[in-house]
Amino acid sequence: MNNSLCEKAYEVNNNGWILLIWSIVVCLNTCGILATLHVTRLLLWTQVEVFHVNLRILFANLSLGLMLRSAFTLYRAMQQIILAITWKDKCDFVQDVYACSIQSRINLTPFNSCVYSYLAVALERAIATLTYRRYEKRRNELIAVLLALTTWIHPTIELVNTVKRDVKGVREREYCSALTGQPIVLSQVTYSEHAAAQPQQQIPARRKYPRIEDHTSERDSIQHYNTAQYPLPVSFRTQQAESRNPRIRHFQGIVFFVVLFPSVHESFQETMSLTVPVYINLYAWILIIRCPQFAKRTYFIRRFSRLTKQSPQAEIKGPNYHFNMLSNFWT
Repeated sequence: MNNSLCEKAYEVNNNGWILLIWSIVVCLNTCGILATLHVTRLLLWTQVEVFHVNLRILFANLSLGLMLRSAFTLYRAMQQIILAITWKDKCDFVQDVYACSIQSRINLTPFNSCVYSYLAVALERAIATLTYRRYEKRRNELIAVLLALTTWIHPTIELVNTVKRDVKGVREREYCSALTGQPIVLSQVTYSEHAAAQPQQQIPARRKYPRIEDHTSERDSIQHYNTAQYPLPVSFRTQQAESRNPRIRHFQGIVFFVVLFPSVHESFQETMSLTVPVYINLYAWILIIRCPQFAKRTYFIRRFSRLTKQSPQAEIKGPNYHFNMLSNFWT
């Protein structure tokens, strides 16, 4: 094996900055997976009044994709940290090109499924708002499950094509990039679809409020109108997280000293790959904080509420209570 390649691989993968980034990835992904597991448990195994069962299934599918993506990158970071501690030869840091491409595609597959999941959520919310009189009374779990499964079709096909691809030329390299950006950012398309669907969901619901005579239908319409506001902030964060990857490649061409210092180049890539570990934490906490039904079932928020809550006021007794007291006194 080429000694210069081994030296370069050692310099890139065993410097303090990149080890710090991998440690942050481990912490963020661990916290994000635990928080998303908590949200998924609330979605599937508790009666949350805000979400329709179909929306719960789609959000659970979205959470699954994020947790898989975080689990894969968590494994990668842990593997690199352990290698940096237990290495015996500098050539241990050299990595295979084919294995790098497979690893990159595996990491990208669940995140692309999340991108399609936002489009599925937008379609479900549009149908729910436009047919609010009948939608709440129907339970079409099978349709929601099939819609969730379709979000995995294209990413899985891309993964299979990558596995079958024959890599020619150089078989070894010093570093596997953590970035999984593509020339076409799919999340921008999904965000545009959802942003376009948002007014279509809200405006008809608002226009129909004055003409609704059935209080049950009015409640269902208001419920779907409020629920449509939850996917928008997390969808926007997805668009931001995914768009960082291609943009940073253009910025790297401007930084001239990365050619002279290769370890700086790779460390810079690892730093920008933190967008997804940060996003999974934002995803979970946006849903927890913006949804009161989730917040009151979360330990940290309940604990904080106890510390900041004022002393409870005396309960106000109604007239029936006083009449009962008088009746008991005179009898």
